[in-house]
Amino acid sequence: MDRSERKALWLAIAAGSLFIVTLAVAHPPTERKHKREHTSLKPPVPTKHYERESALVGPNDVHRDVPEEFRNFDFKNHRYGVYKFPNGAETDLTLYNSELGLPDDLGWFSLKNVYYTDVTGDGRPEAIVELSHVKCDSCYDGATLLYIFTLRSGKLQNIWQYETGSYAYGCGFKSLALQNKQVVLELFGRCPDGAKEYRGSKEYMIEDLTFAVFLFDGGRFVTKTIEFMPEPAQDLKYYEPEVLIY
Repeated sequence: MDRSERKALWLAIAAGSLFIVTLAVAHPPTERKHKREHTSLKPPVPTKHYERESALVGPNDVHRDVPEEFRNFDFKNHRYGVYKFPNGAETDLTLYNSELGLPDDLGWFSLKNVYYTDVTGDGRPEAIVELSHVKCDSCYDGATLLYIFTLRSGKLQNIWQYETGSYAYGCGFKSLALQNKQVVLELFGRCPDGAKEYRGSKEYMIEDLTFAVFLFDGGRFVTKTIEFMPEPAQDLKYYEPEVLIY
């Protein structure tokens, strides 16, 4: 091999070595690649919010669909009975196009939500109706009226009714959970007597919580327990309650 041939051979070796180094940098060894892919496949750690949502049967929109049994009943235009005010006045609580306006300082009633699900365990749906009662134009709160209606012999039967207090003065509606012949109602404040209102040191700043549990006795829902839990005061001016259907 003469001098020119040896030079050409060394140039070829140098070029090949450079190519191998470049390839190694651009493409890590198979062991590193597999390790990186394995790490990326680790499932995310569930958050507290994820765990709560996963407990639901489904979004509440699913429970807004009107079952065939309730197609002939319009809760937007419905008579809910005689309503008695704290001052002794009474009114026929009948909604027209989802509302009922009243004179003087008695405010107005309006339909907020209607859900359908089986809460009595008979395999047939009931209607859970939520009304609001607001007393002034600038109020951010109001009382909530809750009803559960079932069908018996083709007629509506009211098997549970509850009126909460207000967010401003106490016993405002925090949440409602429905599951397996049981209703759990959560209120802000200490509320042994339903819609009893009391004033705190500041409007909308309410301390403590009330948990009321109601069980279906075969005919209607009756009170099982009422418990109180100490909680620091919280601002409820813009609070929106939850309805959980399990």
